[in-house]
Amino acid sequence: MAGRAHFLQASLLALSALTLPAHAQSTAPQVSTVPTALRWPEELRPAIRPAWRQPAPGPAIIDTADPLIPGAREVLTDTPNVFAWSRYQTGRIDGWSYRLFPDGSALIVAEDGRVASEYMLRCQIGEACQISNDAGVILNVPAIAAPKPSLPADIAGLSLARYLAEWVLAGTGTPPPPPPEPAPVPQVETPDPVAEQPPEPPAPIDETPPQNLFVADQVECGDPDPFYPDSCVYNDPPPSPVRAETPSGPATPPQTAAQTAPLPVPAPDAPEPEQPLTLAQKYKLACSVSTGAGLQYTDHIDQSKSFGKFRVSLGCNVQFSDRVKLAVSFIEYPISDQQAPWDPDFTYALDIRVTEKLSLSYSNYSARFSGDDIDLVSSLLKGSLRASYKLPSIPYFGDRQMNCSFGVGLSNPSTDAVSLFCHSSITRKLWAGFTLYAYPADAQEPWNPDYSYLASYRINDRMSLNYSNYSSNRWPWNRGSAPGPGILGGSLSLSYKIIF
Repeated sequence: MAGRAHFLQASLLALSALTLPAHAQSTAPQVSTVPTALRWPEELRPAIRPAWRQPAPGPAIIDTADPLIPGAREVLTDTPNVFAWSRYQTGRIDGWSYRLFPDGSALIVAEDGRVASEYMLRCQIGEACQISNDAGVILNVPAIAAPKPSLPADIAGLSLARYLAEWVLAGTGTPPPPPPEPAPVPQVETPDPVAEQPPEPPAPIDETPPQNLFVADQVECGDPDPFYPDSCVYNDPPPSPVRAETPSGPATPPQTAAQTAPLPVPAPDAPEPEQPLTLAQKYKLACSVSTGAGLQYTDHIDQSKSFGKFRVSLGCNVQFSDRVKLAVSFIEYPISDQQAPWDPDFTYALDIRVTEKLSLSYSNYSARFSGDDIDLVSSLLKGSLRASYKLPSIPYFGDRQMNCSFGVGLSNPSTDAVSLFCHSSITRKLWAGFTLYAYPADAQEPWNPDYSYLASYRINDRMSLNYSNYSSNRWPWNRGSAPGPGILGGSLSLSYKIIF
């Protein structure tokens, strides 16, 4: 009863304050009459928006028409609102691309879609630039009135972001103070001078750059695995965006004080001790699960034409060094009767990069754990040894490139085919490739194709939709006794990458 009386008394005081005359209200002290039980707790109030999270672009501080790297260009776009810039500079180098906006902000992204490979740059002219990723701010670059930097020799995501920051801050800020003069060394008199020994040479400085776990040298495959769509990395550069015309429109409204607020400069953090690498990080372990089905196939029991041969596979890549990579996949058929004697239980491919152009591969794409005259040991011993040589890139359709490699079988050159494998990025999400085969005289079997082809569409960073056709595709003048069914002889699959 006492609590209810206190609540009614506070409510009457609030009503009486609202009925006071205007002059009385202006002279009376401003005292909150809301009961304590009805007040909003301080810890539950929404947080204030950080100063670096701008609702609209900041003021223009740089000229995006001035290229930072060779081949960079300014892109103009039609933006119907003030929440995005109508122009930016874009460029790519050594597998990395960036977008630099007039307010000094930038995005740096790896072109092969690796995880944790995106960096964001925000700059306050004359103060500092902050480099961050999904873990937060990782580097602060102060403005020290330095001239424009030179392009670094080794390009990685973080080094490219730092180069952009130094380029934006060039000529602004305050130079660091000169180092203090060394204190004079007091002279010590010695009665018996001793011959001075030559000073020891300084210890050599280790200039080896720290290992970047996000950017690893990739060993390209000689031939794609029909049952493991994510086994190969080809690093085909995607086409650049098309330059768009910008129609005349209303002027951009002036920036508000909240939009032009200086960025906070965090204090430098103490260096953290290096953590030991896990086995997955050390050997660049990457796996993916895929499920799919062959569109049309010939039943191996009654030789009838059937549709929908379903399979599920688990594949993993292990990179032992920057020149040696092993890919292994395990295949399971949910309907066991659909697996023919020549359908594999597992596949493997060992790729060795001998030089920048020449590679060797030892692979088997029809390996079985058991079967007619075949087992695990014989599957490992009966692989195919091939050599491939990377040819110069072929430009087409503007800035697109087609990359090809010439392959030859080394296990039995008298019967093994020579091949020409070509691939290219059609768009930023669509990739396609094809292989042409040529056989020695009278060496082509009825099931050996004249050509094969495949395509992959990247849905996001982890999922992709794949189509491949390795059936007995034949040219019209070389049909053979058992030509393939065409596009229905291929298979569709959906793959999902597992991140460690």
